Amino acid sequence: MHERRMPGLARAQRATLSRARSGEALTREAEELIFEVAERMSEGDLRPSAAGETYFGTTMITIDLAALSRRLRGSLDGTRLASLVEGSVRVHLRAMRLARADVMHRFPDREFAAAQVESQVRVVGDRLHLDLDLVLPAVAEAQRVGGST
Repeated sequence: MHERRMPGLARAQRATLSRARSGEALTREAEELIFEVAERMSEGDLRPSAAGETYFGTTMITIDLAALSRRLRGSLDGTRLASLVEGSVRVHLRAMRLARADVMHRFPDREFAAAQVESQVRVVGDRLHLDLDLVLPAVAEAQRVGGST
């Protein structure tokens, strides 16, 4: 009778940064890694506005390029990464969701309408910054309960 051998240990593979189709785009693996190593800080507050109250704030997502590079295959060019992040709808959508979640966490007793968001991606030293400026109108109490006062 032949004894079956178990396969040996597999060497861990590093993720790739991009894929090419009709252009270059971030891989889903790279997107996940970006948010795994990212640090996030949100600041802002509710202010009176024509609509009642509106949240004005900024969420800053910072990616340490060295930490990300250790998780990827090949060398990491910060300018190339910034371009890929700038062009990634998935990254922007995910960042906007995180920013909105931060606002909801700070103001759990409020509901908010659709956000207006402006974003900027840039490399500063050894870090990539994804900054989101948010404007979120608070939904009035009467609108939340479906009635009027």
